[in-house]
Amino acid sequence: MKQFLLALCFLSSFTGCKCQKENESDAASTSDVSSLTPAVMRLTPEQISKQIKDALDLDIGWTDQDGRFHDLLVEAYGVPLGGIDFVSAHKRDPIPKVQTLLLVRRIAYDVAAAVVWREARPDATGTILFQHCLVTEDYPGDDEDKDARWMAQLEDFYWRLYGRPPTEEEKSLVRSTAIEIMQREKWPPTVWTLTLYALLSSQEFWTI
Repeated sequence: MKQFLLALCFLSSFTGCKCQKENESDAASTSDVSSLTPAVMRLTPEQISKQIKDALDLDIGWTDQDGRFHDLLVEAYGVPLGGIDFVSAHKRDPIPKVQTLLLVRRIAYDVAAAVVWREARPDATGTILFQHCLVTEDYPGDDEDKDARWMAQLEDFYWRLYGRPPTEEEKSLVRSTAIEIMQREKWPPTVWTLTLYALLSSQEFWTI
C-alpha cells in the first residue's frame, strides 16, 4: 500500500506542477495575476469546504439539534490551514508549512474515502457521482468495456475537480497506477479511493 500511496502522491505533485507552470506563464503576461501573492491565491478553509460540496456533493460536518450546520473542515482545521477569514488568510506565510501539506492530504483521503464508500457500501441508496461506471465492479485493465467506463468516470472527476479534461499524459499515468493498485488490492472501490485522494491532494484543486 505504501508504494501505491507514494505513486499517487507523485501523481498529485505532477498535476500540481503542471498547474503551477501554467499559472506562472499566465502571470508573465497578465499584470493583474502577477500582482497576486501565493497566500492570496490559496483557497481559504471556507472556500475549500464549498468547493468539495459543489464538486462532490459532500458536506463535511454535522447539523446540531438546533438545526445549525457545523463545518468540520473550518472548525477543526481552519487555523492550521491558514486562517478562517480574508485578513488572516492574506497574512499567511506564502510558502505552505509541513503541517498544512499533511492536513491537505489527510482531508483529501477522508473526503475520497467518504465519496467512494457512500456509493460502494452494501446499503447504498443509489448513484450520486459514479454515473459512468459501476464503482464496485469496473476498473482499468484488459476488459475493454470496464476500462472504457472507468476512464469515462475519471474524465468526469477531472471536470468536477479541475474544470477541464485530463491530458493524455495524465490519463496514462492515472490508468497505469490504478492498474497496479487493482492488482494488489483486488477491490475497485480501493482503486477509486486512492485515485480521488491523488486528485484532491493536487495543488490545482487547492488554489484559485
